[in-house]
Amino acid sequence: MRKVMAFTATRAEYGLLKPLLKAIMASPNLDLSIMVAGSHLSPTQGRTVQEIKNDGLPVAYLVDNLLASDTPGALVKSVGLGLVESATYFSGQTPDIVILLGDRYELFIPLIAALIYRIPVAHLCGGETTEGALDEQVRHAITKMAHLHFPSTFEYGRRTRQMGEEAWRIHVVGAPGVENIMRAELMPPEEIQARFSIDVNQPILLITYHPETLTKEQDPAQQVAILISALKEFYDFQQVITYPGKEVGFRKIIEAWEAYAAEYPNVKLHKSLGTRGYLGVMKYAAAVVGNSSSGIIEAPSLKVPTVNIGDRQKGRVRAKSVIDVPCRKEDIVAGLQKALYDEQFRRDVKNVQNPYDPYGDGNVSGRVVSVLESIPLDRRLLEKKLDFPTTEEVVSFGA
Repeated sequence: MRKVMAFTATRAEYGLLKPLLKAIMASPNLDLSIMVAGSHLSPTQGRTVQEIKNDGLPVAYLVDNLLASDTPGALVKSVGLGLVESATYFSGQTPDIVILLGDRYELFIPLIAALIYRIPVAHLCGGETTEGALDEQVRHAITKMAHLHFPSTFEYGRRTRQMGEEAWRIHVVGAPGVENIMRAELMPPEEIQARFSIDVNQPILLITYHPETLTKEQDPAQQVAILISALKEFYDFQQVITYPGKEVGFRKIIEAWEAYAAEYPNVKLHKSLGTRGYLGVMKYAAAVVGNSSSGIIEAPSLKVPTVNIGDRQKGRVRAKSVIDVPCRKEDIVAGLQKALYDEQFRRDVKNVQNPYDPYGDGNVSGRVVSVLESIPLDRRLLEKKLDFPTTEEVVSFGA
């Protein structure tokens, strides 16, 4: 039986991984363990490690790498602490494969350890582009260190191939977020009301805003102040706001949201809604607002329009339900007015095709598990080489 270790450091990442983790547990050929770190262990972020345990998944090791500050120096030190702690785990437990998803800087913790211990790394959601965040460089660095690639779309598969990764390593599987929508039981309206005091029969804006970690034009406090000034124009909507991820400047955003929520009764601020809750609320939302990848990847499958702000998600493949606007009040207001009141646009959204579901079945976990069970764990997998495509090459990247 192959030992598979998955790593998670944020609630959003775990929400995407969960169907795959359950599929790995269900496989008679795979044995799952989970390393948990980052904001999962933070009381201010909801200590979401408990959610993982409540889901019946095997938490094997906690990497306590959190520091109180959100300065660049503190985040760098947190990665160093995590890497030191991961050595304890890897010296006692040697997985056959390590699973990583996405582009967060915390992924360097198990990635570097796996590289040194000569353990193959399988990476989900590579080949994407987010030009307004440090995630851009992190994601591509992971690609060059990983041994198996599970991109979400055929375009991302081609980009991974263009980075010199051998075609046999690349398997296009679709986006895990879409699988969540198609296969998970979303939170029903009565539970949403009971747990979060959100009435799905009244209009909802679902809002998540993360720092734009590569921009120097505005700091996070300025960015969220502009967004708040635009949201005040839509006081008739329940404004459901979730916390940002733990990045440079995230505390300023939280402070601004707390002050906004204290002043306006229609604003409902939550550290975390959980995957069921977040997607359950999204299903009934009039629009998704902010710069979260969920507005690009998941919202189109629920036929909900997205007002995507700024450059954080710049470069991602997107459906026609996404309205891109700069971080200026008048542009955010105009984008929201189109998303909410343009009847032709809203009709078009109901028929939009989501590029993150390339096979139309949402069976991401099935494709990944099939590869994990069958790929030879040999020297060929570990020994990487640059292999750029020819101009004539045509590859389907099917899993």
